Amino acid sequence: MKTVLILCVLAAHASAAQPVLVRVTPEALAGLQARDPMARLGKPAAGEAKVARPVNESIIGQSTVLHDGKNWTLVPQGAVLHLPEAHKARVNVKPVGTLLPWGEFFVKNRNWITTDEVTFDQAAQTEPIPAERGASWAKQDKIVVAVHQSGPISVLIAKASENLTKR
Repeated sequence: MKTVLILCVLAAHASAAQPVLVRVTPEALAGLQARDPMARLGKPAAGEAKVARPVNESIIGQSTVLHDGKNWTLVPQGAVLHLPEAHKARVNVKPVGTLLPWGEFFVKNRNWITTDEVTFDQAAQTEPIPAERGASWAKQDKIVVAVHQSGPISVLIAKASENLTKR
C-alpha cells in the first residue's frame, strides 16, 4: 500500500513538472531571422568575384613529405635542416599508407629523426642560427627537423654571401 502511494505521488509530481511549450509561428520565425546578423550576410552580390581555389597549388606541393614505409607526415618546406645520404629515400616520396600528425610520426620514428628547437626570430632569419649548431647537424646520422614549440617550422637558411670588393 505504501509503495502504491509513493508511486502515485511521484507520477503526479513528474507530470506536473512538464512545461508547456509555445509553438513558433512562421511570422515569429521570420522576425527572429531578420534580426540575426548572420542571416543578413546571405548570398554574395551578383557582381562580386567568387573565391576560387588556386590552380596548381596544394598542401603537399608546399610541404616536405617524410615517409617510414607505412606512415607519412608533412612538414613545411625548409623545415628539414639536415638530410644524411642514408635517409634521402625517406624524404619527398609519394605519400603511401597512413597520414599521421607530426607528433605521432616523430614518436614512432625517433630512431632516424631528431629535432632542433629554433626561435621564431631564427626561423624568420632576423637572428642567425649559430654556426656550431650547423656543424653538429652534419655529425648526426639522423634527419634534423627545425621545430618551434614542438611543431615543425620553416627556416630560412642564409646563403653564403659573396664578398665582392672593388679597387
